[in-house]
Amino acid sequence: MKRSFLILFLIITLPLSAEEIEIQLNANGSEILANYDEENELLIFRGIPYAEPPVGNLRWKSPVPIELKSQIDARSFKPACMQDTYITDWYHDVIDSFDEDKSLFQHVEEVSEDCLYLNIWTSSIDRNQKKPVMVWVHGGADTGGWSYEPDYLGHNLAKKDVIVVSIGYRLNVFGFFKHPEMTDETGNFGLEDEILALKWIRDNIEDFGGDPTNITYFGESAGGAHVSYLTASQEAKGLFKRGIIQSGGYNLFNWRSVDEAHELAIRTQNISGTIDLNDLKSLDENALLQASRNLYHPYRPIIDGKIITENLAKKYIEGNVNDVDLMIGSNKNEDLLYVDDDPTLEEFSEEIAEYYPDRVDEILGLLDMSDLRLAMDHFGSNQETTCPSVLIARSMAKTGNHVYQYFFAREREGSEKILAYHGAEIPYVFNTHDAYLPTNEDDLKLTDQMMEYWTQFAKKGTPNSLENPITWYEFGEDENYLILDTEIMNETRLESSLCDTMIKELAQRSQSE
Repeated sequence: MKRSFLILFLIITLPLSAEEIEIQLNANGSEILANYDEENELLIFRGIPYAEPPVGNLRWKSPVPIELKSQIDARSFKPACMQDTYITDWYHDVIDSFDEDKSLFQHVEEVSEDCLYLNIWTSSIDRNQKKPVMVWVHGGADTGGWSYEPDYLGHNLAKKDVIVVSIGYRLNVFGFFKHPEMTDETGNFGLEDEILALKWIRDNIEDFGGDPTNITYFGESAGGAHVSYLTASQEAKGLFKRGIIQSGGYNLFNWRSVDEAHELAIRTQNISGTIDLNDLKSLDENALLQASRNLYHPYRPIIDGKIITENLAKKYIEGNVNDVDLMIGSNKNEDLLYVDDDPTLEEFSEEIAEYYPDRVDEILGLLDMSDLRLAMDHFGSNQETTCPSVLIARSMAKTGNHVYQYFFAREREGSEKILAYHGAEIPYVFNTHDAYLPTNEDDLKLTDQMMEYWTQFAKKGTPNSLENPITWYEFGEDENYLILDTEIMNETRLESSLCDTMIKELAQRSQSE
């Protein structure tokens, strides 16, 4: 039976910090300990459980809805899901490119299999004036990341009269794993976690002042990819009204078949020294993580026949998707951080041939080859995110859904090494510019504009408002998109020559796989 979170009154208790005070919220049958941010006038709920801990016999099982306790301590963030330092290393690479001190970003304090929690930021709780809800799912290559990374804190976004929720989900070998001895499990435990979190939000967010019929699911990189997976999954139908996919199109071709997942599971078993699934299940969480470290980014969503029923590109091309309005986009230099300092043309040609063996010269002819490193970034950015995003935008527009596409091109001061890099747009969306990021008036102006676009889309399904003088045109037949830079402007047909070539090849492959 669902226990109501209906808030009856607040009791202010002891000071928590200079900015926050601890509060007690008495509800019908539940007592919630949370925090009130006096400076920002926000209620903050950190670490509310949405599922039973997936430990012991629940490892590699679908998440189990939690029986709520009489008291919920939501005063502090809970452990991140099991992971190594992958995401911290990524931040350190970004910081290093700005010639700043890597100690400005610290690895998460605690990781655990017990990690299925969510966080809520809201300016008020009023069931008579329900707010739109924006649910954030973090990125990290299905390998790392957590819901409360500094860039993802929702205090500034929530001041735009929306409720912000961020969720944790199982990662890597714990989240995307299918052993041959698993018969009933999908293997997509991370995606199943997200679906259960969305159901929890649908069922409970009204008691926090949110509108369960107006939920926007948004994420970046792997998080954006997961938004696109669930947009095309019947298991998530009706759980969110709108989606925002930031740099997430790569998953149209970056998944595992069941056979590939089985092979990977056996490799993991052999590395760990275990003999079967039960032996693996009993392995200590740290030992299991250590065994999986010998494999590079192997654990990905699986075409399981339930959550993901078939090749994702095929589903979008055929319009076999949920009724979801969409904002989608990518950054100008998604791949630059990952390009070697001194690449060769031979290496570049071999990279192109991996994806387009019969079109190497054609694609090279579409690129500006005056700077080989930038040419490789241009190819990689389009291959991984921009052109798959164009395919998704085209497909969703054909189904009659409202689609808005953006292209983030802002290069901060001091960003000469990585320009408008992968993830660069996130601090503008949340207004969480890190200390290592040079931030000037142009950045703050763009932040205000992007926050307005994002929250207006969540509120009404259109990013436009009187606050932003530049109208963002719907994708439509002209394939409109908005360039987000110090000067915001509308253009049409993003990377049309390169994307037409890549999408044609992707469509052909989707029919044969």
